[in-house]
Amino acid sequence: MEEMIEKLKEWVNKNYDPYACGFTPQRSEGNYYDCFFDGESCGTSYAAYEVGQILGLELAPPEDDGENNEY
Repeated sequence: MEEMIEKLKEWVNKNYDPYACGFTPQRSEGNYYDCFFDGESCGTSYAAYEVGQILGLELAPPEDDGENNEY
């Protein structure tokens, strides 16, 4: 079990990017070639943040896009 928790922690540290959590259509505007990559990065980063919270990791909060979206 400890080995699995360590692997999860490694995954969180590798995939969590607070900046990517703030990707919005407005932030990605003009970057149409990467818009799907931005969405994937944002979703993966939010998933990593949530897993990190469950594991009790201290992570920087996700960047806010300023729109007060409820997810």
